[in-house]
Amino acid sequence: MTTGANTDQTQWHTVTCSIHTYTLPIRYQNPAHIAQGAFGSVIRATDTETGKQVAIKKMFSPFQTPEHAKRTYRELKLLMHLNHPDAQIVQIYNVFSPEQDVNQFQTLYFVFNYCHYDLGKVIRRGIAFTEDHIKQIIYSLFRGLKFMHSAGVIHRDLKPANIGIDENSNVSILDFGLARVSSDDLQTGYVSTRWWRAPEVFVRWERYNDKLDIWSVGCIMAELILLSPIFRSDDHIEQLNRIFDLIGTPDLATLNETCTPVEFLYITQYNHNYTENILEAINYISTLQPRAHVDFNQLFGFRYQSGQAAPVSGVSPHGIALLDRLLTFNPRLRPSAEEALAHPFFSDLHDPEEEPSGEPVIDEHQDANQTTAQWKSLIWSMIENFQPPSWINEDLDNNI
Repeated sequence: MTTGANTDQTQWHTVTCSIHTYTLPIRYQNPAHIAQGAFGSVIRATDTETGKQVAIKKMFSPFQTPEHAKRTYRELKLLMHLNHPDAQIVQIYNVFSPEQDVNQFQTLYFVFNYCHYDLGKVIRRGIAFTEDHIKQIIYSLFRGLKFMHSAGVIHRDLKPANIGIDENSNVSILDFGLARVSSDDLQTGYVSTRWWRAPEVFVRWERYNDKLDIWSVGCIMAELILLSPIFRSDDHIEQLNRIFDLIGTPDLATLNETCTPVEFLYITQYNHNYTENILEAINYISTLQPRAHVDFNQLFGFRYQSGQAAPVSGVSPHGIALLDRLLTFNPRLRPSAEEALAHPFFSDLHDPEEEPSGEPVIDEHQDANQTTAQWKSLIWSMIENFQPPSWINEDLDNNI
């Protein structure tokens, strides 16, 4: 059995929560089920050595295929690299396996700071957010994205369910299962949950970058105002139609600037019309009935109840201006996280000296093609060498 914490964890116990069984070091007591996703299940437990509540994630089939093993390696690598006491990103406290050695290695657990709520559950309560709450949450997300993006990491799956939050609106960005280091190589594969997915993913652009996370924050901000996903849909085609219904159809100049000829062929598919070549695609797009940009002031501006001076929902003109930039079709025109932090909407929160940047990730294995056994060996070594963060016993504002 191996663990990154250099303490005596030779005693283990097995517990069942919901339908899953967990074999844990004895230090983790009082487990309770929290959630389950595609790649793992999560419980809450008390760390008796620190007195803290922690979240423990058991990975599902981390070594089922070389691709599963590579994704597991990537997630652990990025979690360890981004570990920081004050960057709005989930903190990894421990990583362990109950197996005796790498030859038996099949089970993997991550231990994180515990988040009392996720933003998706808070939104579903149906209670309107004040502008101050919206501002604090979105500012915190950009603070985390600045740290992440400056390290060269794209999250690729930002959505309310992947944002931990406390009663003071402090947030932690969760779930790095789909995150990866940005590169000049083609970015392929499944990216983000559809309702919060940037349009460049739908139109199959050959390359995307960290601006897709910026779009997702725009979707989240709109959802905080409306208390419902802004682009709710059942398939990719309907999703693009909903996007165009809100922000208007892109003109040919925008498409020429942002799409290669191959990508032109894909963008027409949202309406079930498959074109054979670039000329047909251009002709087809030019005949589309243009859709106008919705008035964001009407949709997202302040709303009042009769007899009340303070708005009950919505955001100010500065907030609307920011949201308009976040939900821009052309990713090149969206602000970076650092630029967003300097937007007038955050003038009462913005402090560059309190908005940390991350060190770039250097990973020789980022795009390697290795066997499952090789990935397991790398991960086993990472577990053995893991050191718990120095701040694990401290009380921190964002340690939710």
